[in-house]
Amino acid sequence: MAGLFGFFDYTKPGPGVPENGPPKARIVVFFEIFTRKFWNLMKLNIMFFIFNIPALIAMLFIVPQYYLNKTFSEDIFVDFILKFTVGAIFLCIPLITVGPAQAGFTYVLRNYAREEHAFLWGDFKEHAMKNFKQGLIVSLIDLLVVIVIGIDINIYISLNSSNFLMTIATSLLFLAFVTYVIMHMYIYPMMVTFKFSIKQIFKNALIFAIMGFIPNILILLLCVVIIGVTFLILPVIGLILFPFITMSLIGLITNFYIYPKLKKHIMDKVEGESEPAGEDAGKQD
Repeated sequence: MAGLFGFFDYTKPGPGVPENGPPKARIVVFFEIFTRKFWNLMKLNIMFFIFNIPALIAMLFIVPQYYLNKTFSEDIFVDFILKFTVGAIFLCIPLITVGPAQAGFTYVLRNYAREEHAFLWGDFKEHAMKNFKQGLIVSLIDLLVVIVIGIDINIYISLNSSNFLMTIATSLLFLAFVTYVIMHMYIYPMMVTFKFSIKQIFKNALIFAIMGFIPNILILLLCVVIIGVTFLILPVIGLILFPFITMSLIGLITNFYIYPKLKKHIMDKVEGESEPAGEDAGKQD
């Protein structure tokens, strides 16, 4: 693996570097891209934020209703069914935008990560529509996973048990969820780069998540820290940065880290196995 976050990978020269000149450190390349594309990253962040407004509204509705002990009915079972139904209805709205929008968002950032040009609105729209079906399916799977994990956590809390087996089960559930989150760092970059089926995307994402689990965890923690620091130090600053740059920064970090791995383990292997087909074998864009 080419170093955490692609840093300290001195095997490849950067763009514009003379053939026999010393290569740039990956961290230097990252900050060059970030500063050069800063205003475009802000515009992209705003676009992505606008498309995610329905999801934010749904979250603002569901959290007070479900987690602040507000009830729809005195009957516990009826209350759960109503909450589930209302939550599902509201979540169906952002599902239509979140998955496809994430695909368009990722395509632009992936191009930036490999130092290629991208038209902000044109490429965002084109690849959101091109990957609309797969993006929607991924969002539906995400919804199912969140519901299942939410139910399991509620069961554990309601049992209020210190049983050793229950603790192990909860720990395994948490580990599985973290792995699933890590998989998402790979799912959308693969979606916009290769002509893979949903099954292939999830299978490969799981392999990548496990194969580099420790570096993946560190990148995930870095992203969490970035969000946490901006909100914990001064929540107002976090609220201001989130719609303007936070999501693009995190997206650039993950794509900058992940794309070289996709190239090394998929593109280069396909190119080596099928010279005439090159990277077009299984490749979307």
